[in-house]
Amino acid sequence: MTSSVRILTLVYAGPPSDRLAPDHPWRQFDALGRTLRRHLPGATAALFARPEIALDGAGTVTWTSALAGQPRPLLDLPDEAQAAARRVLSDHLNAISRLADELSRREPDDPEPAQLLKRAIVNPGDEAVYVIGDAPVLISWGGTDPGRPPRAVGTPDPATVPPPRRRPAWILPLLGLIALATLGVGLGLGIWFWQLEETEQGLREDLAVALANHCDPVAPLLEIASRLDRIDREDARYADIRMAVLTEIGICEEAALFADRLATEPPCDHLSTLDEELAFYDLEREPFRALKTDLDRRISACTRLDGLAQRFDALAGDCLAVAELDQEIATLDEPKRKLAALRVGLDRALAACRLAETLGPQLADASEDCTALRTLARETAPAFVELDASRPPLSEIRRGLDEALARCDLADHLEDELARAQDDCLALAGLDATLSRHDPDREPLAAVAGRLAVALRQCADLNDLEQRFAEANGDCDRLQALADGLEGYRNNLRFLDIRTRLAPELQICSEADALQEQIAAIGGDCTKAHALAARLADQGDPRFAKARAALVAPIADCDRIDRYTRRLAEAGTDCARLVALERALKRESAPTLRPVRQALDERIGPCRSPPPKPVVVQAPPKTPAPIPQESSSFAMRGDCSGRLIIDSSSGWNGDRVRHIVTIDPPASERVARVTSTNRGCRNCGLRKIGRNTWRGDLVYRCGGRGIIQVAYAAYDASGRMICSGNGSGLCLGRRR
Repeated sequence: MTSSVRILTLVYAGPPSDRLAPDHPWRQFDALGRTLRRHLPGATAALFARPEIALDGAGTVTWTSALAGQPRPLLDLPDEAQAAARRVLSDHLNAISRLADELSRREPDDPEPAQLLKRAIVNPGDEAVYVIGDAPVLISWGGTDPGRPPRAVGTPDPATVPPPRRRPAWILPLLGLIALATLGVGLGLGIWFWQLEETEQGLREDLAVALANHCDPVAPLLEIASRLDRIDREDARYADIRMAVLTEIGICEEAALFADRLATEPPCDHLSTLDEELAFYDLEREPFRALKTDLDRRISACTRLDGLAQRFDALAGDCLAVAELDQEIATLDEPKRKLAALRVGLDRALAACRLAETLGPQLADASEDCTALRTLARETAPAFVELDASRPPLSEIRRGLDEALARCDLADHLEDELARAQDDCLALAGLDATLSRHDPDREPLAAVAGRLAVALRQCADLNDLEQRFAEANGDCDRLQALADGLEGYRNNLRFLDIRTRLAPELQICSEADALQEQIAAIGGDCTKAHALAARLADQGDPRFAKARAALVAPIADCDRIDRYTRRLAEAGTDCARLVALERALKRESAPTLRPVRQALDERIGPCRSPPPKPVVVQAPPKTPAPIPQESSSFAMRGDCSGRLIIDSSSGWNGDRVRHIVTIDPPASERVARVTSTNRGCRNCGLRKIGRNTWRGDLVYRCGGRGIIQVAYAAYDASGRMICSGNGSGLCLGRRR
């Protein structure tokens, strides 16, 4: 900030800012200084002190000046110093007045600068004049001071009334001496005046030559100013010549300052401001005409550069057009510093085009190789950041690379999910739905889709096997067929559960077949027959029905042998009982009773003499009712579809009867438990043996032969019934 010297602070009755009009010259001090410095020397612009008006209502105005030195009131100086200061003040005011007239004539459309000058030079009087060094400085300029202290009515304003001239006491004696000397020096004065005219004529001729140079060079003007200082130290003569010289020197200084500003190569956005400032000068004269020409050339170059920059921005990644623009700029006769910004953008665009040309084939080659894609992304990341991959042509490359990487990430995610969902067919179905929303025919997703399809086919096969397993219901032939079908999935863990559940079923079938073979090999060994009967008593599975049926005849023979053997032993020598036993044996045709007959024949001999007693024909023993060999199947109803299968091959009192409930998917996924709803049944839940199959072995509490109703219901995890089913079982009564 430029330092300033305080001249005087005036205190007023009221805030001066409240009395100043918006267009008062004090409010336009900066504009006044700019106008003066543009057309006149800086010493003239320094004539006016700056008013610093207090805004806090204190009623003060502080006058300051940029000149260096101690300010002194004009009236406190010696008379010679006062006269010299008044001459300089008059020269400044006259120069400003001529400038105001010149501006009014040259710029009629903008009268404000000229009016401001005319209002500022109204002389406020000697009381408002201070001297700093040898330069006069005005306070309270611009006409009547609106902030001066109030005065009595009728009292003239000291700012507008000139001070009375003071007459020195020695003036009268001096005048007498001058009169006496006038006669003696008349001839010398004539010669002296002739020399003054010759000197003035020479100054005017030299001034005309210097003005014709138009500041090129400035030295003649400076030389004239130096001559004036030598021949007219007190500024008593040549006022118009001095003012013209100082004015021209000021114009040359302004032109030199403007030329220096142009020499610093200002940015393009500052040139319009310089053009506006240059418009205040007379552009029809030198050196301002040359400055205007140089400035117009630079503005034209900036306009051309702006057009090139706009063309560059509109190319939007067109590499061919970028190359053409680069060749065009290479032919321009412009300084490199002006093209630097555009050159940087072009170089980046050309580098982006070269990179895109290289990456395009690489991306195409690695489009299905995730490792190569990730390596390419890692290697190109710095270049993408440096060259702005958000703009063409790299934006297309970046988008294609991002899409390929997204497919790789999705494939990795699906691979992990597929590995975790190997035993969960429902999760595999969800993965299939996710994959279907993308492009499953394109690598690397195609490989995942292939493995997922294999897993889903195995899930379908597993569901089919579960259905067949439930429908087999103890049928050993169908169970064996299932086992044969599972051989193709021996090493597949997804089928481990059904193989595990099928193994005990096949074991039961093997045990049933082994019992049948043992029964066939019994012959007449009742000990073996009863041992096998005891084993079969604990087997309620329908697969042992054939063994039980095959054991009926041997057990019946053994029972008859035991019964007749016991009667024979009980009869002793009682002929009546022996004869009755003989008659009973005659009605039996079983060859296994031969030992009993032989023993009876040996014992009944003494009893032959009595007459034969009448033979009482006894009714043949009742044969047991045939055992049903087929199961009964009943449909489920409700929010699901399925079947209730009741094994009717065993219904004897004390035997367990197998019940199998099958619920079709997808409702089976919601089932949490399946329970009998028969009255009086407690905790009669079925055990889940497959994905959609439940089994229970219950005991009918029958009092004899008849039909018993059976009911089951399926519930979800919240305890709400999903569906139910009713059927009927057969009570066979006691075993005979």
